[in-house]
Order: sequence, then C-alpha cells, then structure tokens
Amino acid sequence: MHAIDSAAFRHAMGRTAAGVTVVTSDGAHGRVGVTVSSLSSLSLEPPSVLFCLHRDSRCLPVLLANGVFAANILAQGQQRVADSFAGLVPELREDRFGAGEWDGLATGAPLLRGALCRFDCRLANVFEHGTHRIVAGNVVAMETHAEHPLVYSNRSYRRLEVA
Repeated sequence: MHAIDSAAFRHAMGRTAAGVTVVTSDGAHGRVGVTVSSLSSLSLEPPSVLFCLHRDSRCLPVLLANGVFAANILAQGQQRVADSFAGLVPELREDRFGAGEWDGLATGAPLLRGALCRFDCRLANVFEHGTHRIVAGNVVAMETHAEHPLVYSNRSYRRLEVA
C-alpha cells in the first residue's frame, strides 16, 4: 500500500469547504468549547450528529464527563466566535465564551445566539480512530435561523455565492 504524506493529506483536506461549528458543554465538570469543521448528521432515527476531536483536546474529557454538548453551526459574521474557540483571540483565551451571547434549551449546554443552527445533544457514543475521537450525540432540542452559513476553505472564511 502507498503511504500518504500527512502534510499533503492535510493540505488536500484544507482545500475542501466546510461549515464552521463551535461545540460547547457545561455541567458539573466544567464549561468548555472548541471550534470544529467536522460536524455531520449521523441518523434521523434517532436524530443525531457527530464530530471529531483530537484525543489530546483539553475539551474532550470535560465534554465526556458532562455527558451533554451543543453543536452551534455558525452564521456569516460570527468569525470572531470561531477564532475565539480556536484559541486565536489572545484577549479571549481565558474566557472564550466572551465572544458571543449564550443561552440554553434542554441540557444546559451553551447555545450561541444568532447561530445558523443550534443542536442541543446528549452524549450517545464515542469511537476511537487514529489520533481522534468521534463523538456522537442524540439531538434533544434544536433551533434554526434564516442566515447564511460561515464557510471555511483553504485557510480562510468564505461566503457562498448564489447561482
């Protein structure tokens, strides 16, 4: 089998376009959040989503211990929130939640006001693959808004063009 160079693979995957999601959790074990570009629907029955996090993410053990999370799909104009939860806004590194306004639905996980879609989830399963953990959650509440998505491709934010 031909070995794939990890830098070339990362570059190729960076060329694709993805929606930007901030995954958050709050509970007895703390409040955490992280920017991901790997959110995907998993099942309609039950309604569920999944995302991937590096196994060494500081957010992963807290999220798993809390047993709940919110998947906030960002709308155009919410780049600062994405950058904050990616650790790219120095003045917000100690309070990443300061980049937005938050409320809750069913589980108490922080939901971003003005997000394109907000999924409130209970942890359902965790799978290991390589350097990452695949986290699956059952959606227990959700909201959508009439906005345009924040899209990330080729190391920058993009706008969708109407054809």
